[in-house]
Amino acid sequence: MNKYRVGLIAAGAAAGLGLVIASHAGAAGNPVEERQSLMKQQGQVMKEAGALLAPNGFDAAKAKTLMGTLASSADKLHALYPASSKDAPKTEALPKIWENKADFDKRLSELAKLAKDAGGASSVEAFKPAYMSIGKACKDCHDTYRAKKS
Repeated sequence: MNKYRVGLIAAGAAAGLGLVIASHAGAAGNPVEERQSLMKQQGQVMKEAGALLAPNGFDAAKAKTLMGTLASSADKLHALYPASSKDAPKTEALPKIWENKADFDKRLSELAKLAKDAGGASSVEAFKPAYMSIGKACKDCHDTYRAKKS
């Protein structure tokens, strides 16, 4: 392996590690901002995934990548609802989350599983119902645990 390639691999690994560390530091510092950022990311992922439903728009590799991102962010969200953030300003999270944290965490785990399963779709016919199930899971959770926008 030449020096250039080794350097690129090392630089990529260092950058990835830096992102992981920064992600964890941000979560520990301000879980409300971190979870809001992840929720926005999930919305964008769902929008991009919805485009895969268009005629001749399905791409199995892109579906796998998008759904992997969605599953990963759902997994990360578990840690971003500490009890200390319950009364934080500028949050749409309802107190019900902490009153029934087991149900909330179960929903996040189910979302991650649905996304992982959807990522394995090899056709639009298989992807569409999985995508719709994810949308329903998101809506149901928001209806239960998110303050209504006025």
